[in-house]
Amino acid sequence: MLASNRITLTVVMIFTGVFSLLSVVMFLQAKADIQKEARAAVEQAQTLAESDISFETLSLLIQSNRDLVILDEFTGASKNGYSASLLTTFIEPLPPHAVTHKLSGQTLWIEANSDAELNEIAATVVQVLGIFFVALIVTLLSLRYAVNSRLKPLAKLCEGLDSMTTGKYHYSGDATDIAEIQTLIDHYNSLTKNLQSKASQVVSLRKRVAAIQEQERQSLARELHDNLGQLITGITVQTYMLSQQREHPDYVAKACEQIQQQCNAVHQGMKEVTSQLYPVFLNRLGLVKSIHQVAQSWQDIHQISVNWQDDCDLFEANLERDTQVYRIVQEALNNIGKHAKANQVDIHLKTDSQYLNITITDNGTGFDTDTANQGLGLQSMQERAKIISGKLIIESTGKGTRIVLQVPVTFEAEHHNAHIAR
Repeated sequence: MLASNRITLTVVMIFTGVFSLLSVVMFLQAKADIQKEARAAVEQAQTLAESDISFETLSLLIQSNRDLVILDEFTGASKNGYSASLLTTFIEPLPPHAVTHKLSGQTLWIEANSDAELNEIAATVVQVLGIFFVALIVTLLSLRYAVNSRLKPLAKLCEGLDSMTTGKYHYSGDATDIAEIQTLIDHYNSLTKNLQSKASQVVSLRKRVAAIQEQERQSLARELHDNLGQLITGITVQTYMLSQQREHPDYVAKACEQIQQQCNAVHQGMKEVTSQLYPVFLNRLGLVKSIHQVAQSWQDIHQISVNWQDDCDLFEANLERDTQVYRIVQEALNNIGKHAKANQVDIHLKTDSQYLNITITDNGTGFDTDTANQGLGLQSMQERAKIISGKLIIESTGKGTRIVLQVPVTFEAEHHNAHIAR
């Protein structure tokens, strides 16, 4: 229901309730007043009957009193044409009263006349109802105009929210003096600015990812061509020379040794290339051992001491989560090797009741986190953490960098029946 219609309905209900309550109060008060006046009129007639006036004068005085009527002694009907109205049925009338004239001894039967008072009350109720009705119409029109005019910024805000589904983050509404609506507008404007900024970052990130993918393809092609390709070519040449030197055992033995070394180099090269493309050993070793293995390989390549500490309980393997965690650790180590100029790295894995916590600390030169967060590497680490509902904290000073990754995990209830991550 629209706000204006809801307000209109609420006001109508309030006016109706107030008028009904007021009508009941007026009716009860009128009932009490009528009965009080009727008793007073009867007592007045009784007083007149006991005074020294003639019977004819008494009759005239009673007939001129609008609160009393004289009844026919035999029929009980009103002699002055009085007839009770419908309103009289809601008032408990006083019973007919006999008034005896003091001087003549004659008796008059009188009855309280409530109809006149009730008609006045009915007229008053109609007037009040008219006033209420006019006030209601004026109030509703005023409220409707005020609400519709005041809610225009909110209507435009709704249009802006609808346009967000099409990728249009823009709002052209005017400011308003209604604090709640202005707060919504301010939050919406802040949201659209952030969305526009994020959209620009996504576009820029896609371009950079595409460029990096192309660079990786070129690097992989060079690696396959220059390293593995040359090794395979060398093996081919060695096997040809072996076929030509069958009569020289010493040469054959030396050539076989060289071929074996070249085959080992090819195997190691294939492992490195495969590891960069996809960590196939995650399924076999599990996440913790895979991280330990990559840390050892990284230590051997960069000649940087790695202090490894594992305080993990057994938890369930999850390939998507484990792959993202592995890549985050791999990227962190690559960044340390390229930029940190560190000679010591501490890696600590620990689990609590819900999370796997990985802390990587180095004693390098550190960096400005505000500037570095614009880089693709750290952005990629943050995005990977979000994918697995994790939390990544990066702190850096001139004395080194500390990276903390917190990832939710599910722990094993029965270690011997489940496939575990260690």
